[in-house]
Amino acid sequence: MKGMNKIKRGKNFRGVVSYALSPAPHHSTAPLVIGGNLVGISVEALTAEFTRTLQLREDVEKPVWHNSLRLPKGDSLTNEQWKLIADDYMKRMGFSDTHLRCYVLHNDEAGQHIHIIASRINVLVGGQLYLGRNENLVSTRIIPDLERDHQLTRTKGPSPAKPPQKQRKLTRNEKMMQDRTGEKPSKKVIQEAVDAILTFFPTITIEDFIYELQKQNISATANIASTGKMNGFSFEHQGVAFKASQLGKAYSWSNMSKRITVTQPIEAVAHESKSITDKENVSNPIEVPPTATPTPLTANFKEHIRSRWLQWIPYLDELVASLKAVSSTILNPLKSNVIYTAIRTGNSEAPKISEVNSQDSARKPQFKPL
Repeated sequence: MKGMNKIKRGKNFRGVVSYALSPAPHHSTAPLVIGGNLVGISVEALTAEFTRTLQLREDVEKPVWHNSLRLPKGDSLTNEQWKLIADDYMKRMGFSDTHLRCYVLHNDEAGQHIHIIASRINVLVGGQLYLGRNENLVSTRIIPDLERDHQLTRTKGPSPAKPPQKQRKLTRNEKMMQDRTGEKPSKKVIQEAVDAILTFFPTITIEDFIYELQKQNISATANIASTGKMNGFSFEHQGVAFKASQLGKAYSWSNMSKRITVTQPIEAVAHESKSITDKENVSNPIEVPPTATPTPLTANFKEHIRSRWLQWIPYLDELVASLKAVSSTILNPLKSNVIYTAIRTGNSEAPKISEVNSQDSARKPQFKPL
């Protein structure tokens, strides 16, 4: 099965509908609408239904989407088989059931084929627009899957892309380590992994690219300039990090951007690349006990301190009397155990302040003037 060389987008539904339904000398049978989600079967009716979607998005310059699917010469399918295949194809391409479309069957000497005409404007989701980034490459990748899943004649697909050749060679130390350990250096592991992914996938989203590398224990971090522009990737394998420039020119963003598509704001890509790495690497995070951190005095806390001081007012007289009993004051207090003993026992024979001071001075080192 083949598609058109290039999926077409246009401004006018009438033109493409008229082309698909117009009979031609090379047709074995008259063109026929065999499926889709429209009611009409004539040029006028189909054009009217398609045109109504333009009222939802008058800003869209090219709302028309057109492609075809052709069987090998000599093959044929029933109308029901074509409908199933076309519905499956549109779903894999990213269209929803609320994108209006019709399937028109052509039958000629070169083989059966259908024209798929669709509106890129979703009629139920607020006029959401089908973007279809890299849709030609995506369609080329989908068709072999349709042939396999629907048991059609397998046709030759596009030849796989050649892997990048401009790689940085291993340094002398890296070669010596490889010879000594028998293991590939991290640089070689990353280069081969990136090459394999870009060879297997003709085109891949930046999120899937990061995920495929992560499955091989390689983390890729998107480098974003201060202007918000994507600069490329940094890679890490087994604790060894590399810039793209250290791997070779083939791994620069100017080359890789031809194969890797960005489907969301680049800031979100940077955050997601970090989150994927964190999820994979921190499977069992170490628990660190919380530490006490000073907090600013809030109004509630200040009020609590004030109320605590007020509770001491009835006992202040007793406290002052006890301090006088041991010849001390609040500004020149005794040791806490002496004060506590005096208060508790009410003992007026507690040690005099001079005795306590002499005991304390005996413990302190004496410094003689020079």
